[in-house]
Amino acid sequence: MENLSAGRERVHFEGLGDAWAAITGRNPAAIMSQIVGTVLHAGGTRPVWQWRRDGKEYVLMAWPQDQPARAAVLMAGEPEKELSPVTVAPLLEGLPNDLTVEEARPWERGHLANVAVSMIDGENPLWFFNPLYSRDIEALTPGVTHTFLLAGLAYGLRKALLDEISITRGPRYEAWATAWLTENPGKSGLDVPPLKVDMTGKRIILPGRNFCEYELRGLVEEVADCELEKMPLKILYLAFPFENREPMRLPVFVSKAVLGDYVPEQGHEVDAYVWLQGRIIDSIDEGHTE
Repeated sequence: MENLSAGRERVHFEGLGDAWAAITGRNPAAIMSQIVGTVLHAGGTRPVWQWRRDGKEYVLMAWPQDQPARAAVLMAGEPEKELSPVTVAPLLEGLPNDLTVEEARPWERGHLANVAVSMIDGENPLWFFNPLYSRDIEALTPGVTHTFLLAGLAYGLRKALLDEISITRGPRYEAWATAWLTENPGKSGLDVPPLKVDMTGKRIILPGRNFCEYELRGLVEEVADCELEKMPLKILYLAFPFENREPMRLPVFVSKAVLGDYVPEQGHEVDAYVWLQGRIIDSIDEGHTE
């Protein structure tokens, strides 16, 4: 895998409207009350989705029961008393990846967080949204490696079109510019041409506008179908290789609204803009109440 960016000026955006719009293809404000009502009426929970912390009881309910893309409502309140909804988030079933915790940045509301992990020492960390942060918080110790369930939700996706890209910023471009100026005495920085990078066969992850958002180029290894309340979704399974470690395995969920007329197939190379979500892998939860 190749990271061609130095880390752009990103922000920790604390909102889920873009994710809900991408997964449903609808205005989140118009459907959120319906989603919450459906989850509370027909959803289920699991023992590993129930915990107590700081004098409060938490229960995550999710629906539908038999799909890898779900709507989840986090309930909280005093033990033995009625719980109230505190947040509603898409819950995506990811694939297990062993990742080392770098840091966690809690959202202002406290129950959610953006989490940074590393795959290779010294490399820029990878950020994802954790909908179960208040459950995982004590385990998210910097330097500790856990198995995380990691998934992506596509905000945009298309069949890869470009055979090369032009880079005009970042450390790789600066190294190129220095070498070019050395070979072209009398020229200035304004004369340096863009660095052209051959994209053939590349597997790329670039930081997006906000933390937890990334531009990807990958090879579709498998395609599966699922749905969330009659809304069809494709799952594209991608893998990003690294030296001296297992590849990062990433299922990317894509709605019909994002795909448009494009029908992804196994073997296609795709360009995508995705939002990443992850949580520490659930322990064995036999007897779950879904």
